[in-house]
Amino acid sequence: MKTLFIDTHSECVRIIFKDGETIIREDATSHRSHSEVTIPTLEKVLQRGNCKIEDIDELIVVNGPGSFTGVRMGVTVAKTIAYCKNIPIKTITSLEMYGVSSDKHFDIVTVEDSKGVYSALCKDGEYGEFLYQRRSDFEEYVLKNGFEVLDEKQIDIEKIVDYTTHLDAVNPHVVNPIYIKEIDALK
Repeated sequence: MKTLFIDTHSECVRIIFKDGETIIREDATSHRSHSEVTIPTLEKVLQRGNCKIEDIDELIVVNGPGSFTGVRMGVTVAKTIAYCKNIPIKTITSLEMYGVSSDKHFDIVTVEDSKGVYSALCKDGEYGEFLYQRRSDFEEYVLKNGFEVLDEKQIDIEKIVDYTTHLDAVNPHVVNPIYIKEIDALK
């Protein structure tokens, strides 16, 4: 199974190609230019994997939460590929991605921005209660409930692919970004 993984939720753009035991990964840093970095990184990964888009069996995209521009870019690229080439697409949140990649015990996983923390509770491998809170409110929430917070931000593509095997592919038209905070215009 040839899997293409796209993650643009943060400044680190990650594109990973997995074909059986072969894993090809490219990370690129993008401070506000995801549109300039994502496609060239994708092309580099496919070239290194001696693969064409038509050869991909499935797409996995991180749909957020994350930066506004970053998440939009990754989701748009993944949706376009999935729709145009009729490739199944699955989504995973950045919170799930970090959680399933870790071997540590934790109750809550986070993604942060300069103003607050987006978190999800993890219980028995299920993620829920997604919240965005100011940092001080989050710290009080953790302390009050005695939660253990996952502090690492590493990813393990093998675990991510394994986690997504139980997920159904979705129609690319219904894949939407999750932004790290609510968009003011939509409030």
